Amino acid sequence: MPTLSPSRALQAASFFLCLGGATQIATAAEDQTEAEKNFEDVTPEECALIEDGVQRLTCYDAINDPSKAREQASEEKIEAIDEATDVLEYEELANAEDEDASVEKVEEDGDSDSSGVMSSMLNRYVAAEKAIFSFSGSFVGHRPMYILPATYMKNANRDPSSPRLDAANYDYGIDNQEAKYQISFKVPLLTGWLDDRTTLWFGYTQKSFWQVYNTDDSAPFRETNYEPEFFLRYATDYDIGPGTLSGVSLGLNHESNGQSEPRSRSWNRIVASAAYSYDRWLFMIQPWYRLPEASSEDDNEDIERYVGHADYMAIYKWSEDRTLSLTVQNNLRSEDNKTSVELGYSFPMGDTIKGYGQYFNGYGESLIDYNERIQRIGIGIMLNDWL
Repeated sequence: MPTLSPSRALQAASFFLCLGGATQIATAAEDQTEAEKNFEDVTPEECALIEDGVQRLTCYDAINDPSKAREQASEEKIEAIDEATDVLEYEELANAEDEDASVEKVEEDGDSDSSGVMSSMLNRYVAAEKAIFSFSGSFVGHRPMYILPATYMKNANRDPSSPRLDAANYDYGIDNQEAKYQISFKVPLLTGWLDDRTTLWFGYTQKSFWQVYNTDDSAPFRETNYEPEFFLRYATDYDIGPGTLSGVSLGLNHESNGQSEPRSRSWNRIVASAAYSYDRWLFMIQPWYRLPEASSEDDNEDIERYVGHADYMAIYKWSEDRTLSLTVQNNLRSEDNKTSVELGYSFPMGDTIKGYGQYFNGYGESLIDYNERIQRIGIGIMLNDWL
């Protein structure tokens, strides 16, 4: 069976994505025209009674004809409305205690009286999740999404092993330079189960390591980790001490690399989390309990000796487009103690793109290397930040 080269595969994927997008746009346009006809005899007050966000917006647009309204409005009027909506969007972010403080002062000057910045951003983030799904019905961001086309790892693990499967050599050469990327999204399955703050989510994260510079061996994907999960999240928003307990969650998590033995790796966990915000900081702890497996089927029975039983995260929001993040793991053993650290920094690149730098030193960056210390540094772009 013939195979496509990576470039041809990307071209083919782009073609079908564009074709599918064009079809969706055409269908949406037809649906919108039909919907506008249905709202001809409806008043603005009746529009407000529509529960579905997309239909409610369509109702208002059908009555008011926003395109015609903008054409007839003066430039001054349009600028005034745009400024007013910007202020509304970032109203909570400016300062919970000082409503007259400007967004620019809080974000750029790092005002010391900005104790509500992170809490307000989290509230806005949760509201944005609901709004995005309400209006589009599409997936929303979960964990950070990024592309690091250039990374360098010191002493790449060329002979991965595990206690049950022993060592497994790759059937191609391994370069120290490779690309790394992560995609992550979630979709709500059940909202308002207990109250408006409780949501049952399905999340999916995929992390890939691509030997893109290894052209002698057809640039293979060295490792891809697939991580689907179900979790129940409760947005607490409780003031505790100087900060706010922003949310807690509990869920079931599966992670595997989709490979056959002897390079197969996988595990299942019950994962909890708690997030606490203070000033410009967000602190998260994510403990887990690994579900036991039969020793005859366990591909990585000693994984907790290397990655421990929890993630400890700290995120600092310098400004709207600059974020510093730290993730730490530790096996909490007095003997043979092992610590892993991942440091990330996102920064603006132009008006619409964020740059992203990442440093990792430790275990468990990928399942195949869970028991080997990896040091990596990489640079690329951030597609979806923490907040």
